[in-house]
Amino acid sequence: MSTPSATLTVWGSSWLAGRAAPDDVIDALRQWAPLHVVVSGDRVASGGVDPHWFSESDGTAAHLLRLLRSGAAAAQSFRLVLPAPGDFRGVPLGSPFATAAAGAGEGVILAGATDVIGLVPAPEGAEALRWSVYSLPCPGTEPVYPALGEAELMLREATREAATALAKLEFIDTSGGQDVRPMIVEALADLSAVRYPDSIPPRAARVFDAANEIDAILTVADQHGPIGAISAAQAENRESLLRPLRTAVREARLAAVHACVAETRRRT
Repeated sequence: MSTPSATLTVWGSSWLAGRAAPDDVIDALRQWAPLHVVVSGDRVASGGVDPHWFSESDGTAAHLLRLLRSGAAAAQSFRLVLPAPGDFRGVPLGSPFATAAAGAGEGVILAGATDVIGLVPAPEGAEALRWSVYSLPCPGTEPVYPALGEAELMLREATREAATALAKLEFIDTSGGQDVRPMIVEALADLSAVRYPDSIPPRAARVFDAANEIDAILTVADQHGPIGAISAAQAENRESLLRPLRTAVREARLAAVHACVAETRRRT
């Protein structure tokens, strides 16, 4: 699973639908951090959330799950958002939540029968994730995401583009050579460490796995690129090779998460 928000969306929706045990959700969240702290994102914005959810936050993922089940939203639907420049699909614009989600590059919107809340995670120290809670006026219009078949085709094309990019990019800190495959394998293992529920659609699982493979290449390119040793024009040329891959990975993950939530909702 690519982000804490994606993990919470897929596992949380599966749990509330009775298709995953709470301990499994907690284990998945602990892959990101052992501690999970629930805080008010903004005193006004989170005014619809009972303050005891913040004062009684004990650093456990179990408290976060209790918020999902019994909090302001009593979540009936989940939406993952991955805002990026030029694409704020699914994000209620002009809200403190939108600002926070844009800064983090991720967030979750939980809609209940009467209330809507947004959650944005951020690291807090070495061992904790801070989940900031925002009250939202409405969930906004449901975004349109690619179908899983379209996402698979997109990733196949991105895989070919990634092979081309690898041949053109320069890397540093590669033990004296340009063979970055060991680092890509290591990055892929890290990306694949957070598992997903067995109940998700098989095609969604394939999309997650394929997106991770491309993201592993992006991770190595970002961490081992010759930043500072190249001109602005060279940096832009490098990013022009990587940008389509970033977009494909993001689109595919949104499609897969949306498909998982939709399937859970359909079976409920």
